Amino acid sequence: MNVELRDYETAFAQDLKMDIAEFFAFHGDLVGAGEEARAQAEREAAETLEDWQRDSSALYVILCDGGYAGFLRLDYRGDQVAWIEDLYVRLALRGQGVASAAIGQAEKIVAARPGYTALCMDVVPRNEAAMRLYYRLGYDSVSLLTLRKEFGENHRDRKTEILGRTFKI
Repeated sequence: MNVELRDYETAFAQDLKMDIAEFFAFHGDLVGAGEEARAQAEREAAETLEDWQRDSSALYVILCDGGYAGFLRLDYRGDQVAWIEDLYVRLALRGQGVASAAIGQAEKIVAARPGYTALCMDVVPRNEAAMRLYYRLGYDSVSLLTLRKEFGENHRDRKTEILGRTFKI
């Protein structure tokens, strides 16, 4: 299997919009956000793609054996650390090493930049498949926790212990 990160080109816009919507809908599904959240993700996908092209991040399409497989977005924060902001591989291609290969290529891109010493990513704790993948790839240092306060209904019904405190995930 040949996996390649390629700079985003408008020829991939339709695929990317569909996958952006699916990416955000998946995260909504993790907390039972429902069909309205999925519909909102679909409505906002084109705007998100436009935003990503305007911001300082680097947007890549993931190609697998020459065909579109997903996307990866890098952001360079400061002059030492880069972040994988978003990573999505189409469902039919998961479990085949596509994400691992894409992350490996992103690591090479970042490591080649003078002064960059680390690559980080945020991950939703409920996304256990992603957590297992990232850990297997060597992402085993916790450097930042994002704490969240819900102003409406909180769909997070699972809990975890961190440093002796109970948090909803």
